[in-house]
Amino acid sequence: MYSAVREVVTPSAKPAERMVNWIYNPDDFNPSHLDKIIADITDRWTAQGARHGFGFQFIPASELTPTCVDQPRLWRGGVDLLETRQCYIVDDIGNDQQAVSYLHGISRIIDASDSFVLNHAMAAPEWLERDKLAMIGRAAQLGLKVPKTVALPFRRHAREGLEVVRREIGGGPYILKARESGTGFGVLKVDTFEQLRSAVDIAAQTGKGYLVQEFLPNSGDLRVALVEGEVVTSMLREQVIGRYLSNIAQGGNASPSADFSVVLDDCLRVVRTLGADYLCVDFLITEQGPVFGEWCTVMANFSQFPEPARSELADAFFHWAGRLLEQRGRG
Repeated sequence: MYSAVREVVTPSAKPAERMVNWIYNPDDFNPSHLDKIIADITDRWTAQGARHGFGFQFIPASELTPTCVDQPRLWRGGVDLLETRQCYIVDDIGNDQQAVSYLHGISRIIDASDSFVLNHAMAAPEWLERDKLAMIGRAAQLGLKVPKTVALPFRRHAREGLEVVRREIGGGPYILKARESGTGFGVLKVDTFEQLRSAVDIAAQTGKGYLVQEFLPNSGDLRVALVEGEVVTSMLREQVIGRYLSNIAQGGNASPSADFSVVLDDCLRVVRTLGADYLCVDFLITEQGPVFGEWCTVMANFSQFPEPARSELADAFFHWAGRLLEQRGRG
């Protein structure tokens, strides 16, 4: 087991409650779409968690107020959730920067308590959890094959990066995506340099950081899930014919227990370097071999996997979370 959890000696440990709380920003999606996501994930998490004695709930960040007067506290309707030691997932990637900052505040006050933010399960810096530019850079440093990637300057300066794109990547096609995003949301395939210029003009107005990458023809996306340093399961996500996104949330098809032997050493190297207790590592399957895409923490949760991989990963996840709660302190 990696030491993403650091031992803290406390005079008396608070009672542990076997609960996973998923904190989210309710304003990022259309309400009907959000209701569908919550219902689907709640159904899968509740059933899997019950097998291990865990409860599960979604909590809107707007209902929470983090404070520190005498000690870290997280108030919801007059109740301090940090009075018992519980597990949390804080969905701190979004479109509203003020909301994202508030979610960071919530996760950091939980980190300061003896409860656990499960998506902070690595010893590496927190930003390596979600910044795709940082992931690409670290993966390249570790010797993994990565797509050619250019980070665009901000706002009106974004076009200044286009000549670098043309020089480093070529004339297209390209992928334009946010540096911090997930589930294939807002990932745009652009065929020509002219189209890219217009797409960048639009992206520059969003207030988010963007990347341009080479578009690599591929037969799908291999995701390998590792818990406490060992591979638990894998899946291959494939695009529907005529589409370019393999994300399940964007209509891709998934098959469980895909062969990961060719990327096993790369996955283990990544996990060891990051000191990650839970990580999913993604690779594009191209004619030239696997190319690193990104890694994901607990936000890449077991509910996205088809059976039997889903239950295999859920078992490993809840065993890990249970062991964290059994400790007296955080590590």
